[in-house]
Amino acid sequence: MIIAVVSQKGGVGKTSLVQNVGAELAASGHPTLLVDYDPQSNLTTGWGLDPDADRPTIYTAMLDPEQASGCIVSVRPQLDLIPSDLNLAGAELQFAGDFDRNGKLKAALKPIAERYRYILIDTPPSLGFFVSNALVAAQQVIIPLQAQFYALKALGPVFDIIKRAQGVNEVLHVYAIVPTMYDARNSLSDPVVQSARTQYPKLVTKTIIPVHVRIADAPIHGLPVREHQLSSSGAVAYHELTKELFGHGQ
Repeated sequence: MIIAVVSQKGGVGKTSLVQNVGAELAASGHPTLLVDYDPQSNLTTGWGLDPDADRPTIYTAMLDPEQASGCIVSVRPQLDLIPSDLNLAGAELQFAGDFDRNGKLKAALKPIAERYRYILIDTPPSLGFFVSNALVAAQQVIIPLQAQFYALKALGPVFDIIKRAQGVNEVLHVYAIVPTMYDARNSLSDPVVQSARTQYPKLVTKTIIPVHVRIADAPIHGLPVREHQLSSSGAVAYHELTKELFGHGQ
């Protein structure tokens, strides 16, 4: 199962969702691959890896899919990562003239996809080249929804690009909308979540990811929040989210 985690808005907890759900899936014994498909390389850094290190990355695999296996870094038992670096920023220009430019990520993952039960793709906050590639490669989409008014308004364009991608990827569908960065002290957080549930009743998860200092702290130490503080509300939320979405978690 290949899942693209997509949002055109930055700072919505997208990378955190990929890292922490991936860690939960792997801890439950499911071979999982995380793909850092953002030139900012936050997912790479969040696992304690230096994005400036001389190593093959997802860009390497896009240039030559036969090298995909050599791009994999094991970060935990049952959990692998294909890192990113700033060179990925040149991918759009590199492939601009290729007729299959939106299929480069799919081709890069094809040689290794059968090794994993789950592949989660972390995308940059945009709806351009990288998101298009992720949507062509994926079967499912998870959309993080920051519990703020403007984030709710931004869902429309996300659904529009997903619909366009379905023209070339018929199996693609939205799997879930996950409320993130929920702040109980903010009077607007709950109305935004309730409004989203009214508009997308079958997609919005019951589990809500809160604003929590441990979620923010964990990647600074190269850790998922379950390893940083297992008893924290952030760790509990990601555990519950993983069970809700995939029926897994321990």
